[in-house]
Order: sequence, then structure tokens, then C-alpha cells
Amino acid sequence: MFQGKIFHSCDLECKGRGMSFKSSGSIFEEPAKKPEQPLAARLRPKSLEEIIGHEEYLRADGLIGSMVASKRLSSLLFSGPPGVGKTSIARVVASQTGCRFVPLVATSLGIKEIKAASVDAERSYQIQGINTVIFIDEIHRLTKIQSDALLFPVEEGTFILIGATTENPWMEVSPALLSRFLVVELLPVGHAEVSEVLDRAMSLTGAALVGGAADLIQSTCGGDLRSVLNTFEGALALASRRGRNGKIEISEEDIRSIRKTISNGLSVSEHYEMTSALIKSMRASDVNAALYWLARLLVSGEDPRFVARRLLIFASEDIGLADSNALAVAHAAMGATERIGMPEVRINLGHCVAYLAFAPKSKASYEAIDRAIHVAGRTMGWPVPEHLRGVVSEIEVTRGKSRAAREIQSGFPKGLAEVEFFKLNHLDESAE
Repeated sequence: MFQGKIFHSCDLECKGRGMSFKSSGSIFEEPAKKPEQPLAARLRPKSLEEIIGHEEYLRADGLIGSMVASKRLSSLLFSGPPGVGKTSIARVVASQTGCRFVPLVATSLGIKEIKAASVDAERSYQIQGINTVIFIDEIHRLTKIQSDALLFPVEEGTFILIGATTENPWMEVSPALLSRFLVVELLPVGHAEVSEVLDRAMSLTGAALVGGAADLIQSTCGGDLRSVLNTFEGALALASRRGRNGKIEISEEDIRSIRKTISNGLSVSEHYEMTSALIKSMRASDVNAALYWLARLLVSGEDPRFVARRLLIFASEDIGLADSNALAVAHAAMGATERIGMPEVRINLGHCVAYLAFAPKSKASYEAIDRAIHVAGRTMGWPVPEHLRGVVSEIEVTRGKSRAAREIQSGFPKGLAEVEFFKLNHLDESAE
């Protein structure tokens, strides 16, 4: 199964160093892992062979596998949802090419820290011949100043930069910095890979998943391996209280209890992508798809008030005069979100989404107001015609203004031809 795509922005070989890596020696080796580390940390892979999924990149003739085998790295940007292995792959790549691995935090990274990292990387290479991999998670959070400060050391090969982001890099990462990366898209792993992770977790802990526990983890965590392990570890703590004769069995109820406490929060990209999917499904009158995307948003913890606002907009923008009751239904759903809240308001939102999906569609009024706004923007200085300015007083009548004249004159400013913003034939066509 092909699990991702690679986007060639710029294939840097960092030729200034030739990128011929040596073993990292003793002082830069990671300390022994502590027993109290989270399960995800204890199961962190130490080699490419231990990484689950993404075989097209990691195999011997894949991009990353080839880099590790030749010990020649380019700067990489891993793009993908949480829990697909971005950090793990970065750690393994650094380890297997004999590099120092220096993780930095995008939100607290200043110019001073970038300069210090560059000096340390230079010193490490000059004294011990060891190259440095700087890893920045959530790299899309860097400001333009931070991003610009990274350009020169990356360009010169002072260190190899590996970034990770859960957002769309083409929209969220500085274009100048993006051009210095090979962008690798990592997609969520499949059912078989999640099962393998669970097998490793059970082997390490000695616990067993019974009943429908494993299937429930699969369905609720998807391809997020970190979420899979966190769920397993939390359920393990619950099940341990019932353990008998050293045997721990994790039940489906344990998984349900833990999943109530774990957020499936959406990234910014996922937030807008799922919202777009909901809108487009209703627009296509695909009620089943619309209900699915509504459910995905709600299960992921989306604010139901945001969903209701989008439905209220859709009722006028996409349905309009084809069924004016749609606006009333959407308005009622909005009120329900304020008065009821989750989980009960899912019923009202489902009702509204189904109604909007089935309703006939018309953009006539939406397009008409946009045409009017366009013309109004070009004629803002034009005065309101006298016959439209309000009540004509007796004094104005004596000065020659007629009340009757108001009824036969144009409703537009003088000099502006009457414009047909609203096209009735468009309403008729969309309602058919």
C-alpha cells in the first residue's frame, strides 16, 4: 500500500561538507532510557527496520533508506497528521548516519538559540568530525524572522535541518525555507500496521487485549500510532487493578473509559478540510456523506457553534430562495447549540444537515448581493436621488419637488443605468 508522496522542493546535498558521516562517539549518545518513560517512548524505534509503515521511503531503494545507506542527508520536511512517525524517523535517520540529534521547539526558538545551535554544530564537526541534525517539530509555527535565520546555516551545510508539521507546508511554511527542503508526505498507517504496534505493546507489557478492545482502538484512533499507544497505556492502568495471578486483560470497556479522556483535536488544516467536505457534500445533496463529515467534526471535538454558523451561512448561500424555510431550520439549529450543547445537540445538527442536503439549491440571492456590492463599491460617492431621500415637506413642494414624481423615477442614482442584479431565470433554473 502506497502511503505517501514526495515533493521535490530542493535536493540539498550540503556539499560544503560532503556529508560523510562518522560515528557520534560517547558524549553525544542518548542516555539510557528510564523505566518510567511513557509506553510510546519505550517502544520508539531504534532503526529503520523497526519503524512501522512508510515502506516506500524506508526500504533500501527508497528516499530515506538510500540516504541512510549512503550516509548523505538532505534537509527534510515531514508533513503529516499526528502520530505517523515524523519524530521517530528523524531520530533514527540521525542515529544511523552518526549525527548528533538536537531537538528544538519552534515556539521558543529565537535568533540567539539558532546562532548557538550553529556554533555548536560547527564546533562538533571541527573537533570530532560529527555532523548535527537540528529537528524542529511543528515548524510551521516559526515566524518569518526565525525562518530567515535558518536559511544561511542550512544553505551552507552547517547543520542538516529536519522539520515536522501537521499543517499543509505549502501554505504554512516560509517559501524561502520550504525551497531548501525535500518535502515528504507521511500518511496515516493502515489496519495491519496498527495491529503490529499493539502486538509490540502487549509483548512489552505482558497485557492482553480481549473482546473487541483491539477493534475499538483501531476504529477510534485511526492511523495515529501515538494515540494508539496512549490509549493502550491508559487502559492498561485501569486493567491492572483487576489483574489476577499476574495476568492483565484489557477490555473494551477499559478502552471506552480512556477514550473519553483523550482529545482527538483537529489541526487547523483538518478543521477546514472537514468543514469543506461537509459543505460540499450538502451542496451535492449527498446526505449520507454530509452526515458522516458532521459526525467526524463532532467526534473530533469541534465546537458545535462553529458548525451551526456554517450551516446558517449555507442555508442562504447555497439554498436561498429555492427553499426559504432552510434559513429558519438553520437558525433553529443555531439556537439549539446555545441552549442545549453536546452531546444532545448532535440530534439538532443532524436534522439540520439532512434538511439542507435534501433541499433544492439556488445561489440567485447570494450572487445578486455580490453583484450589487461590486457596483456599489464603484459608485460610493454618487448622491442618493432626491425622490428617494425621505418625506417631501410642504416647503420642498413649493420649491418644485413633487410627491408624485417619486413614483415614476428610477431607484438608482442619476447617471447609473438600472442593473439587473437578481436574475429570476437563475432562480427558476436552480429550483428545477
